[in-house]
Amino acid sequence: MLRLKIRIERIDSIKNIETIGLANSGFIGQEPEILLPRYIIEELDLDSIVKPEKYYKITGDGRRIELLRYRDGVKVYVITEDRVVDPVKANVLTIEGSRYVLLNDKLLGELGIVLIDFGRGIWCFRDELGKKTRLTY
Repeated sequence: MLRLKIRIERIDSIKNIETIGLANSGFIGQEPEILLPRYIIEELDLDSIVKPEKYYKITGDGRRIELLRYRDGVKVYVITEDRVVDPVKANVLTIEGSRYVLLNDKLLGELGIVLIDFGRGIWCFRDELGKKTRLTY
C-alpha cells in the first residue's frame, strides 16, 4: 500500500489541511479526483465556495454508486522530507461513511508519482526514476 503525506488546499487558498492519502490504482477517472471523508470537507468549508453535485461512478465489481462531487474544489500537494510538488487541481468526491483519503490514478499521474513496488510501498517522483526511491509514509 502506498501512503503519501499530502496537503489539501481549498481552491481559493484560504484553508488547507495536511493528512495521509492512499494511492489507489483501482480508483480510475478521466480527471484528477480525491475522495475525502465528510469531516475534511467540513474542515475546509468547501460548501461555502463550491456547490456539490450528484455524481455517479461504477465500482470495480460493476455497482453504480452515487457520490457528491465538488468540481475543481481543491489543490493537492505531495509533501516529502526534501520537497513539495507543485499543486494539482482536483475534483473532490465524497460518499456517506467514507473514512479514508483516496487519490485516483489521474491525480497520481499529474503529481508525478511512479509506483515501483506497490506491496512494499516503494515509489519515486517521475523525475527521480532510476535515481532515487522513496518509502510509503
